[in-house]
Amino acid sequence: MSRRARLFAALFALAAGAPLARDARAEDAEKNVHWSVRDVLEDDRYRFCHEDDYPLTPEEHAWCPIIAGSSDVCPELPAACKLPPVELSRSAVSGRGGRDASGKHRAGRAPTDRGPNEDERRRPGPEMRVDLSGMSLFASVLFIGLLVVFFGGVIHALLKNLLRDRAPADEAKEEKAPARGPTPEETARREVETDVQRLLARARSHASRGDHARAIDDAYAALLRRLDGDGLIEIHPSRTNGDYVRSLRERPDLKGAMRSIVRDVEGVQFGVTPPSEPIFRAVMDRVVPLVSRALALAFVAFGLSAALSCVSCTPHAGGDEGGGDRSPSGTQAVLEVLDEQGFKARRRGEALAAPERALALVVLPGATIDDATWKDLFAWVSDKGGTLFLAGLPRLPDEVELGLRVAQDAETSTALAADWSRGLRASLPPGKRLVEANGDEPEDLYMILRGESSSTAGVVRRLGEGKVVVVADDRLVSNVSLAAPDNAQLFLDLLRFAPYATEVEIVDEWTGVGAETPFEAVREANLWPVIAQLFLLLALLYLWKGSAFARLRDPPAAGRRAFADHARALGLAYRRARASRHAAGLYASWALDRLRERVHRSGRRGLIPLAEAIAARTGRPEAEVMRVLVEASGAREDAAPASSLRAPESARGARPSPRSRDGAAADLELVRELQGFLDATGQRTSDRKTT
Repeated sequence: MSRRARLFAALFALAAGAPLARDARAEDAEKNVHWSVRDVLEDDRYRFCHEDDYPLTPEEHAWCPIIAGSSDVCPELPAACKLPPVELSRSAVSGRGGRDASGKHRAGRAPTDRGPNEDERRRPGPEMRVDLSGMSLFASVLFIGLLVVFFGGVIHALLKNLLRDRAPADEAKEEKAPARGPTPEETARREVETDVQRLLARARSHASRGDHARAIDDAYAALLRRLDGDGLIEIHPSRTNGDYVRSLRERPDLKGAMRSIVRDVEGVQFGVTPPSEPIFRAVMDRVVPLVSRALALAFVAFGLSAALSCVSCTPHAGGDEGGGDRSPSGTQAVLEVLDEQGFKARRRGEALAAPERALALVVLPGATIDDATWKDLFAWVSDKGGTLFLAGLPRLPDEVELGLRVAQDAETSTALAADWSRGLRASLPPGKRLVEANGDEPEDLYMILRGESSSTAGVVRRLGEGKVVVVADDRLVSNVSLAAPDNAQLFLDLLRFAPYATEVEIVDEWTGVGAETPFEAVREANLWPVIAQLFLLLALLYLWKGSAFARLRDPPAAGRRAFADHARALGLAYRRARASRHAAGLYASWALDRLRERVHRSGRRGLIPLAEAIAARTGRPEAEVMRVLVEASGAREDAAPASSLRAPESARGARPSPRSRDGAAADLELVRELQGFLDATGQRTSDRKTT
C-alpha cells in the first residue's frame, strides 16, 4: 500500500469512528493541551513570551513566519519577531555542544544550535556597555569588601596592641612592689578558659581531687560560655547571675533550667551551702544536657542552612525548576507541559543505560551514546516495551531495525500532517527530512509528512514490544515550538503511542557528564581560586587567634563573688574610716533583736527582763549581762541614721567621729560578748530563719 493510500485509509477510519492507536489518557486528560501550554508560558521566567525586544538568534527567528502576527500563548513573541535576529556570543551557549570532562567536544558528536543561556541574553545597545546588575560583579564587589574589612580589622587589632602601653601609676606600683613569681593558684585564677569542653574536663578534674567549689565554678562557667557562644547571653564583668537568667526570657525552657542551676551555684558562692559532691553532681547533671543541646541545635541550624541554600538547586519532576534552560531553544517548558499532562518528566543527569522499566527516552543532539549502549537500548525497547524518541540526531544508529538517515529537505512548506489525525495543524521550520538508508522513502506504522511533496519529517516504528519514534528536526522538542498551534499536541501524541510510557526522560549533552569526584566538580566550576582565598583567610584567622601580635598581658583578676569577700571588703572600709563604733552599733541592733526572739517570753519590755532571761539561759551573772546589754543599746543609738528617731538630738545631721584604738578594742569586745550570748542561746530552727 502506498503512503497516500495509507493516509486516506487512516482518514476514512477516523470518519467512520474507528479507534486510533492513541493512549486513552489523551481523551481523559483533565486539561486541554492548549491551556497547559498557556499556563506554563505565562510564567515570567520565559522572557521570550513577555519581552517585546527579546533577542532571537537566526535559528530561533526561523519560527517567526509560523507564529505570524499574534500568539495567545506567547503574546510578546510576535513583537520580538519584528526585530532583526541577533548573533549572540557562543561563549554564553548553554552547553548544547556536548563536552567531555576536559571541556572538548566528544568524538562523533556535532554541536547543535540550541542558543545561548537565557540568563546571558541581552540585545546589544548603548545602554548595555556597562552592566552593573550582573551577579558576578556584585559577588566580586562583596568579596573584595569583605577582604578589606577583614584586613582592616587585623591591622587595627595589631596597632591597638602595639601602641597601647601601661599606665604610669601602674608601672610605679610594679616597680615598688617586691619581685616575686605568682603561685600556681594565682596563675590558675588569672587564666580565663573559654573552651566549653575544657571547662567541663577541668570541673571533673577538680571534683576528683575534692575541690568541689572550683569544680562547680567551672561547670557553671562552661554553661555561660556555651550560651554566650550561641548568642543567647553576653558575658560581661558587670553582669550578675540574675542578669544572665533574665537574658533568657525569650527561651522559657532554658530560663527555668538556668534559674535552678544558678540557685545552687549562688548557694555555694555566698556560703549558704557548703560545696560537696552531691551539689557538684546536681549542677553537672543539669549543665551537660544544656551544653549538648545547644551544640546539637547549632549543628541542626547549620544543616538546615545548608539544605535551604540548595532548595533552588533541587530538581523536581519536571526538571530543574530554577536552573532549566528557559530560552526559546531550551526544553524546560516542554518538561512542565508534560507534567501538566500527567507525565512524570525529568532531565536525566546520570549516565545513560538501558532502564529496568518501561518509559520514554527522548534523545536530543549532543547526547553521548556508544554502540554498546545503542544495542542495549534497542534490546530494552524490544523486550521491555519502552519508547525511544530520537529527535534531530545528526547521525542515527546503524541498526538493521532502524535503517534511517537524515537528509536536507528541499520542501519550503512549514505545515506538518500526521497520518493518524486529520485535524492536527502542526508546523516546523524547513530544514531536514528522513530517508531510508538506501535512499527510498520510509514505509512505517505512523508518519509525519511535510507540505505538498509529503517529505517525511518523522516516523513511528514498532520494535518488538515497544516503539521507536524518529523525527528529523529536534526543534520540535523546544520551548518556542510550543507557541506554534498543535505542536505540543503532536509531541504528546508521539509519546502516547506507547501505552505504558507514563515517565519521560530527556537525554541531552548534560546526561552523564557530572563530575565523579568533588575535586573534579570544583575544577570544572573554576572554584579553585575562590577556595584558595578562603583557605588563606582561614589561615590568617587562625594565625591571628593563635599567635600574639604584641606583648602578652595577663587578663584582669576575677572579681569577688563569695559573700565572705563582700563582708571582708566592708570591714576594711570601716577600718579605714575608723568607724568601729558604727559597725558595733549595727551588729548590736541585729543581735538585740535576735536575743529578744530567742529568750524573751515573759511579755515585759526593756533590758532588765532580757538580761534576766539571758542570765538564766547562759548561767552568767545578771549584772554582767546587763552591762553588756546597756553598752549594746548605746552603740545602737550611736549607729542609728541621722534621720532616725532613735538618733539623739545632738547626733542628728552630724557625721560619727573616728574612734581611737582603745575605743575600737572596746567595740570589738562588745561584738564578741554579744556573739557569745547568741551562741549560748542559739537554736537550729531560729538560726535557719535568720539566715
